[in-house]
Amino acid sequence: MNRRASLPGVDALFGTSEPGLRPPDPGEETAPKPGHRHQLNTAIPETDVVRAARRALSDDVSAPTPAVAALLHWAAVTCAARTVVEVGAAGGVSGLVLLEALPERGVLTSIEPNVHAHGLATAAYRTASAGSRVRSINGEPDTVLPRLSDGGYDLLVWQVPVVDAHAVLAHARRLLRAGGILLARDVIGDDAGPAPAERFAADLVDDTGFSATVLPVDGGVALATRHP
Repeated sequence: MNRRASLPGVDALFGTSEPGLRPPDPGEETAPKPGHRHQLNTAIPETDVVRAARRALSDDVSAPTPAVAALLHWAAVTCAARTVVEVGAAGGVSGLVLLEALPERGVLTSIEPNVHAHGLATAAYRTASAGSRVRSINGEPDTVLPRLSDGGYDLLVWQVPVVDAHAVLAHARRLLRAGGILLARDVIGDDAGPAPAERFAADLVDDTGFSATVLPVDGGVALATRHP
């Protein structure tokens, strides 16, 4: 996708695909050797409940890596989020990270179409005593999202496969307030052709209603701010 933007220093922050790169051992020479860069650990320490939710995941449930979970936390803090909606609950991992960034009266609306993944997320929220801070909904995004308030959300996290690129972008435009943030995972397609997710990312980058970038991590992460 030729129009994809990227942030300066992304490789240094999130690592590269070069084999053999690792954080330096204590006392090891830290000056970079010619042609090499050190991989930095950007993930914030995860709480016991988040680690427990990760351990409970099954192979068919995709959760953000610790580095991308830290990016979720950053996004929520940056936009001073009080109302967050996530599409795809990631077994509760992402929701628990987001709750840590929200104020006491902040509310997370977590939508998960898969019954099993929804059950994992609900159990994780129960373990964390999230209570009324979470609205955990088992349902299809195209059924649930139209019921949510226009401009009523500070942060939208998209974590299910993009089937209709136009529909996902339309949801983001309608739900986010001005200054709100969209974070979408798995938006880089394969070499076989432009997948709907990659078409969505391309359209997002070109949309004058957003300032957007795509980070080449965790299958591709789109990050965008909603303009007035």
